[in-house]
Formats: sequence, C-alpha cells, structure tokens
Amino acid sequence: MRDLITTLFREADLDDVGRSFWEPMLPLLERTVAGGDQEPFLGAVEAASRGAGISQSMSVAAIISAYAEMNGILLAGLESCDDERAPEACRRLRALERVATTRIASGYSAGLEETILSLRARAADASPVDGASGAVKSGELFARLDLEVNRCQRMNLSLGLLALESQAGGEAADSHGAGPLPQVGDCLRGNLRRYDSIGLTQQGGFLLVLPDISRRGLAGAAERLRRELDVCVAPGGASDYVFALAHYDYVDADPTEMLAALETSVREARSVHEPLTWS
Repeated sequence: MRDLITTLFREADLDDVGRSFWEPMLPLLERTVAGGDQEPFLGAVEAASRGAGISQSMSVAAIISAYAEMNGILLAGLESCDDERAPEACRRLRALERVATTRIASGYSAGLEETILSLRARAADASPVDGASGAVKSGELFARLDLEVNRCQRMNLSLGLLALESQAGGEAADSHGAGPLPQVGDCLRGNLRRYDSIGLTQQGGFLLVLPDISRRGLAGAAERLRRELDVCVAPGGASDYVFALAHYDYVDADPTEMLAALETSVREARSVHEPLTWS
C-alpha cells in the first residue's frame, strides 16, 4: 500500500504548488491511510497552510485545489488495485479530505492573522506616535519641541511647557511611567487645543507643548488638567502625579535646556511632595 501511494504521487501530473505541498506530508499520509493516527498528518497540513499564509507563496484556493487533485489521484489508483486493504484505505481518504480542507483553511487564516499582526507591529514601531497613549514617542519628542521652539522664535510667540510624571519616582516611575497611558493620554488630549502637542518623555511621563499661551493661561491649563485627571484616571487621580511648568514670554532657551530644567523641577517637587511646581 505504501509503495502504491508513493508511486501514484511520483507519476501524478501535479504543478509545482501541488508537489511542494504534498511531498513533505506523503509519509504521514501513508501511515494514516494504513490505519495510523490521522492527527500528525492533519497537523502537518495545517502547519504547511499556515506557512503559506505567512509567506504568501501560494493561495488557499491553490492549496485546496492541490489537495483535492492528489486525493482524487490516490482514490482512483486505490480503487483500481486488487489489494484487499484498498477499500478501507479509500474510506479513510474520503473521510480525511473533509477534515483536511477545514484544517487548510484554519491554518491559512492563522498565517494571515500572524502576518497582519506583524505588519501592525512594524507600522506601530515606525510610527512617531505611541499607540497606547496617542502621544508623540520620546524619540520624536525632541524634534517636535525643537520645531515648536523655532516657530515661536520666528513668530515672536510665547511658549508653555507642562511635564507630567509619576509622583512615586525612582523604580516606580521607571516601571509605571505616567500610570495608565491610554486613560491619561485620552484625558490630556481631550483638554488640549488643536495646535498643542503632547509627547512621551524618556522618563515615561508626558510633556505638553503649548505655544502662544500666557503664564496665567498655562497655570489655568494645569489646574484644569488636575481636575480632569481626578475624574478620569484611577486610582489616585491627580494626586498620583507631579506637574512641572515652564513658561517663556520670549523663547530664549533651546530644547535641551528646557527639558533638563523641567526634569530638575520634577525631582525637586517629588523630594518635597509638592504636586505642582514652576521651573
């Protein structure tokens, strides 16, 4: 029986898709048809289909067609032989085809899903925006701030900065940053003007860049954000965070100096448990 199946496969007029799909699974099929467990064969079918879904080396329609074609060749060959085991082998092949077609589809779908997830991950890595918080990533933040500084200098606009970081500091800040990023990010974005910017700092906190704002307006924005955080962020609301503010009537500092001054203010505020401080 095994020799017959091998011969039928070698003599079959299969295209490259059919032959590349069937060849590695032929020994498993031979054992299954001879009465062995069908799961190793079906598992191989699903794995091969998953691989095709990931690589897109062949379509699911081509795999199903190749399976049906070879299965038909095997059935015709077994039905025409005089081996007493042929009827039982044919019954197994027919029963196997129905299950195998389902496993082909599920394996291919799993491969496509993995491909989609991989592409989404690559897109997220390439995006300048953090997917969880909706804020500009820390690696892009300096460039954004530099552009805003140049714009404010060119247009003679004031500039306000607001840093928001964990009250805990130390390892807790490194582990949790500014807390639940989606909720905090949504809260901050919902209370900004359309031309304000929000970014993530290297310390895991947030930096808000607010051009053309007065010192009083910046203080008011900070108080409003503190009230909103009390409502939309658990468990401690605004009490979990340190706010550090900096205002420039005329922008005469560079981004590096600005960020360093804000971070110093955050550390000092933590040391005295002060929730809001000016740089």
